[in-house]
Amino acid sequence: DRVKLYVRRVFIMDNCEEIIPDYLGFVKGVVDSEDLPLNISRETLQQSRILKVIRKNIVKKVVELMTELAEDDASYKTFYEQFGKNLKLGIHEDSVNRSKLAELLRFPSSQSGDELTSLKDYVTRMKEKQEDIYFITAESKEVAAKSAFVERLTKKGYEVLYMCEPIDEYCVQQLKEYDGKKLVSVTKTGLKLPEDEEEQKAFEEKKAKFEKLCEVVKETLGSSKVEKVEISQHLTHSPCVIVTAEHGRSARMERIMKAQ
Repeated sequence: DRVKLYVRRVFIMDNCEEIIPDYLGFVKGVVDSEDLPLNISRETLQQSRILKVIRKNIVKKVVELMTELAEDDASYKTFYEQFGKNLKLGIHEDSVNRSKLAELLRFPSSQSGDELTSLKDYVTRMKEKQEDIYFITAESKEVAAKSAFVERLTKKGYEVLYMCEPIDEYCVQQLKEYDGKKLVSVTKTGLKLPEDEEEQKAFEEKKAKFEKLCEVVKETLGSSKVEKVEISQHLTHSPCVIVTAEHGRSARMERIMKAQ
């Protein structure tokens, strides 16, 4: 049983699903209201304005308690290992509390070693002129770290968040930015790194040099398989990568959906 509902100390029902959202399903407790009628049914609960206020206040209080817990890294690590997926589901479902829940998220990254990092700490480590928060979704931290998509970013000292749980794909669909900075997938088109004039000039020259080759490759593969072929700024030793359209599904999301 999750939450028991009482009205003026009279037991009404077990497991009152209407009083707390699914992503906080790990919360257990008792709610005793002086304002609800004693003869209230589950059907009328769904329409009750009083219950909606109670629900809102409970969620607010739980988020506040989790925020306090997050101040103790050791305790929060244990909590997050068990309920991190719930918070990510909350990001997807709860638009009202999304920004507060974002503060509670933790991810491995290219610079965090064996620990997890918060978005807040990531931002404090951002390089000069870096405008976006970079991330990659993958099956594991090891796969993400070896991905061709992160080669140039890590070589130039940019930190990349590794999002390795299936729920992360749904999470970042809703969490578009943090602290005024966009969350940008390194596996999609539109990724732009701060470049100096010499680097940009060298890239434009290389782009012009291989323009005809790109046309031949695209023609060979056919328009049914690739939308375009172009020279990349984001590789160092890998010969090529297949990227997704900026607003399209990632390869990871495609695999998740096929597996369902």
